[in-house]
Formats: sequence, C-alpha cells, structure tokens
Amino acid sequence: MILTLIRHAKSSWSDLSLDDFDRPLNERGNRDAPKMAQWFSENTQERPILFSSPANRALSTAKCFEKVLTPIKFNIVDDLYHANLQDYESLILENNSEKHIVIFGHNPTISQVAEEMLKTKYVNLKTCSICQINLVEPDTLSGELNFIKSPKELT
Repeated sequence: MILTLIRHAKSSWSDLSLDDFDRPLNERGNRDAPKMAQWFSENTQERPILFSSPANRALSTAKCFEKVLTPIKFNIVDDLYHANLQDYESLILENNSEKHIVIFGHNPTISQVAEEMLKTKYVNLKTCSICQINLVEPDTLSGELNFIKSPKELT
C-alpha cells in the first residue's frame, strides 16, 4: 500500500475574526497547491483515494489535487481536524486493502504520523509538502520512504 501524507498549503492569518477552522489559503498557498498537485499527478502511478480534513485550508488544498488526479474517491473526514496519531492509524488500517491513499491534514500530527511510520524523529512537513511512504505490511503501520517533496524544491 502507498500512503501519501500532504500538509495543507500556507494559510492566511489576515482576518483575525475568522475561526481557525475557516482560515483560507493565502497567496503563496494558492500558488503552491496547484503546482504541487501537478507535480504529484505527473509522479504517481496509482489512482488514489483522497481523505481530507474538513478545515478550509486542508480542503482547499485537497481540491487542487482532486482536479488533476481524478481520484477513485474523495472523502472528507471530520476526525482529521484536531486529529491525533490514533485517528490517522485507524483511518489507514480501515483502508489498508487499498493500493494508494492520500491524507490531507495538519501539523504537528501529520509530521508525527510520518515519523511513526518511518520510525524516525526527523520529519517536519512544511506547508504543502508531500511525504510518500510505501507500507510494505500495512497492518504493521511501518514503511519505507519513497520521497518527501516541498514547494520550494519545485521553484
């Protein structure tokens, strides 16, 4: 199984009256998300199933990827907003028969998931970064790193 973790693109803090859940992407986020989505679509073989946090910034990022990936299915998962490691693990285990799942989420948890799967303590996913892990035995929730790609690497 291929697991791809994507942290939402850069969000805006310009309107402090907005709830955290409702914050939109900022200019950089709106530029990076389509660019990363295009790169990812050109560098992935399997059509994925997408899972996204319902928060505006994560969902906006996921929709950029949906446009170019033509996923098998697109799911909004309420538990991915303010998720913990166990929430991610449950979602992955529930879908471990799939060939490729993509999860759009938030730090610090999405980086912690990558660290847990890769058995390392050195993963800090920047905004709109993509971390792809090959879960050799999906039931064990451990795998090998395929790649980590950030928007700065595409400029």
